[in-house]
Amino acid sequence: LVDLSAVFGPLEVHPLKEAVDQRRPELITIFSKPGDNSIFEVEGEQGANWLGWHSDLTYVERINHGGILRAIKPTSHGGLTGFIDQVTAYDTLPDDLKARIEDLSVVYKMGAFDIYKYGYKGQLKIHRVSEYYRKVWDTTDNFPEVAHPMVFTQPETGRKVLHISPFFAMHIEGMENEEGDALLKRLCDHIVNTPSYRHKWTTEELVLWDNWRVLHAVTPIPLDEERFMQRTTIKGDYGLGRLAQVKQAAA
Repeated sequence: LVDLSAVFGPLEVHPLKEAVDQRRPELITIFSKPGDNSIFEVEGEQGANWLGWHSDLTYVERINHGGILRAIKPTSHGGLTGFIDQVTAYDTLPDDLKARIEDLSVVYKMGAFDIYKYGYKGQLKIHRVSEYYRKVWDTTDNFPEVAHPMVFTQPETGRKVLHISPFFAMHIEGMENEEGDALLKRLCDHIVNTPSYRHKWTTEELVLWDNWRVLHAVTPIPLDEERFMQRTTIKGDYGLGRLAQVKQAAA
């Protein structure tokens, strides 16, 4: 997996140390084990270790270009990995909305899941948080808020990408108000309703995706089953991420 990933570019060690494989730092391990899972209820379905629609590393300035994911131990059902094309998401926006968001940016933050309002349909309920995620959330102060543009143009194709990661999104920069939140919700709702592909895992394939164009998510995992995945992080920097502007306190 590591050698194949390196064909597509240099690899980087994931900034969440809790996820890094100590024997092979180029790998992250993603596991679900009965009795030590986060338990979520979303879209009427309860299960373990669900994750909403997102791009990897949107909560840092330099977003990795891609990754390769494989299943070491898949589940009998559930635990599907979904993918959404953000070029399609942009192309299907009305023209007036395209013009409105052209120069806007979204602020992102790594934090506890209950701070995220976007990236899923309906209501999210968190019934239990695993020890793994508690350790991750203890490190969130190491990740300052960052900003990424809502729209960017792929240099290879000239096509525009609706560059929003619904999960990890906090607000529109400079629009921390009801109007801004309503606009961001409208865009995120559009994204999660864009046609998606959901991959049912076996141990016989690897999946590679462009993290600058494609969102992914994980459906709830059965509470009584183990799931074990490995992923690489292919390095890159599209050059438009930055620290978020600090909101000035009122005098």
